[in-house]
Amino acid sequence: MTTYFNKRTGDRVELDGRSARLDGLENWTRLDGDEPNPPVANDGILSRPSLAGPQAARGPGQVLVETTPPAPADVPTQDTPPVELTPVDQAPVGQPSPPARNASRADWQAYARTRAQDSDEENTIDGLTRDELVARYGGDS
Repeated sequence: MTTYFNKRTGDRVELDGRSARLDGLENWTRLDGDEPNPPVANDGILSRPSLAGPQAARGPGQVLVETTPPAPADVPTQDTPPVELTPVDQAPVGQPSPPARNASRADWQAYARTRAQDSDEENTIDGLTRDELVARYGGDS
């Protein structure tokens, strides 16, 4: 078994035998058996700031969401801190805001379903017009 370590990304790969490709790449080094991983090197232009930031523990099949997503106008740069990820089951949940008064009936139905108190109320949503949905579930926007 041959173990390779990527000095720039911190990846560790174990292969049956040697790899001519990895042997030929500057950023991959061979490690002896149980040798610990060497430190990840900053490679200047290609540095990976995400390696330095906190990493959320990810279980099998777990979905992560951005806890603090950047503003749409913000363009990420090399100096931008990594986005913090939080498992979906721990993400903060807030009340959605109502759509605009002139939004489609489908938008108002989707919003009304989030506000419905029980299944009976949810069943009546399909029979209401957009104006009735606005009157019942808000429409201050």
